[in-house]
Amino acid sequence: MTFFRFRQLRVMRQAASWRLSCTLAAPIRLPAPLSLKHTARQPFRPSVSCRHAYYASSFQLDPADSPGQDESSETGDVATDFDTSTDNPMDRQRLTLAASRAQTPLSIAQCLKLGQTMSTRSLLKNLIFLNRELPVRFAKRIMELRKLPRELRDTEPFMNLIKNYTLSFEELQAYSDNSRLWFLSPNMHLQEELDLDDNETLQTAIQKEYADLLQTITNRHKQDVVYMAHGINLFKRYQSSRSQPSTEIQHFLNSFNRGRLGIRIMVGHHLALQHQFHTPDESVSSASSSSTAMSSSAYLSMPTSAHSTRIGIIEPQCDIEALILNATQSAQFVFFQHYNTVFPPNVHIEHAKEVGGRNVRFPVVPALLHHILFELLKNSMRATAEFHGLDKSSYPDIEVKLSSGADGDLSIRIKDHGGGMPPDQVMKPFNYMFTTASNTVCIDFPSIMTALEKKPERAAIGENLPLCGFGFGLATSRLYARLFGGDLILKSIAGSGTEATIRLRKLEDQIERLEDD
Repeated sequence: MTFFRFRQLRVMRQAASWRLSCTLAAPIRLPAPLSLKHTARQPFRPSVSCRHAYYASSFQLDPADSPGQDESSETGDVATDFDTSTDNPMDRQRLTLAASRAQTPLSIAQCLKLGQTMSTRSLLKNLIFLNRELPVRFAKRIMELRKLPRELRDTEPFMNLIKNYTLSFEELQAYSDNSRLWFLSPNMHLQEELDLDDNETLQTAIQKEYADLLQTITNRHKQDVVYMAHGINLFKRYQSSRSQPSTEIQHFLNSFNRGRLGIRIMVGHHLALQHQFHTPDESVSSASSSSTAMSSSAYLSMPTSAHSTRIGIIEPQCDIEALILNATQSAQFVFFQHYNTVFPPNVHIEHAKEVGGRNVRFPVVPALLHHILFELLKNSMRATAEFHGLDKSSYPDIEVKLSSGADGDLSIRIKDHGGGMPPDQVMKPFNYMFTTASNTVCIDFPSIMTALEKKPERAAIGENLPLCGFGFGLATSRLYARLFGGDLILKSIAGSGTEATIRLRKLEDQIERLEDD
């Protein structure tokens, strides 16, 4: 048996040697989708994928063989020759494939961990994650837009949305095709396989290149909410003489806004971390208001206090009372703009005993909570003033109470004396089609968009938005509250007032909800 086993092993070695010799004799080709050319005598090019510095100087991508470009097309830069019409079958195939992949939910705890252990390598790992995740999320948003009813999809605002999201998806794909980072198979765990620690210049160049792309994409999508509101407003006029729109529109808006917000948080957090890492001598406050770091999202760029410990766009020890006061000032400003001379109701903050006194601190994304507080306080001020009469010199206070549960969650209750709503009307404010404004209210969407273009950072507090009639206030507020496991609950007594409760989950439970329960 030993002799036959020896002969068997010998034959196997000879066969393996023969196969190896045949392989070496044949031209070397890497697996699709990328092929490489040996260019040892050519200078280093940015469009190089590398595992080691040697590979960076020895190989470059062949643009003609890059995915997303038809073989019969002219050889050229993928970023400029990429078909932006999405009529190309290959483009549609890539879009469908990306949309079919699962999204990775965000965790606030993991986002904080990334910032607490920040290094060039950790930022590069996050870049790799974003390069894989963002095309999936953009593709899903495009598919959602394309499935809308024709009478809504064909409105100019939604056509602009489809165009912008398609362009962003194609730019992300073109970056993957032409980037200096991606000659390894996408199925490999690049976080573990890449070894770029000995090439600091290359790492910095990669991060700068990707940050510029993210900033371009972000600037393109600053007006998404206005586009959606304008399109829905046109759709409501179309539906005025028809039956009420189905719940499919509500489901779409929830899903689309949830996905859109997830993208903004991912991009904004990465850009903010990168800015904080490369400008360590600057204070967190100035970094948070920097156009380089936080202009990635208008509502993610609100200023922080001088004692802020913000990591990226997350505040692990956010002063909740200070945030409430900030939102109160924003709501009062919009109130003054709308009513001119009427003074808004005061806001009184009360702390429950179990919270432990003032200066309650809780881990949150401050801009998201600010948006929710701003919308609720703005609505309460308007309801109180209109219920008691606009000629009054003073109004009942709006009461805000903070309390915490045994599970570590935090609740913020906002109670007004604005007349309330009948029981059968309590859920209507969460409908994107619903507004308490009169039907005669006409929103000048072009003027709003022009104002946001001039000062996009003012959208963070809604200064360029109308006091009412926009139709997205409470619907998006509840979506923001639920995004990381929290909730927004309304209770109302007709003839008395309304009570809104914001519930925030403790840090460990703040995980992104990708779908409705």
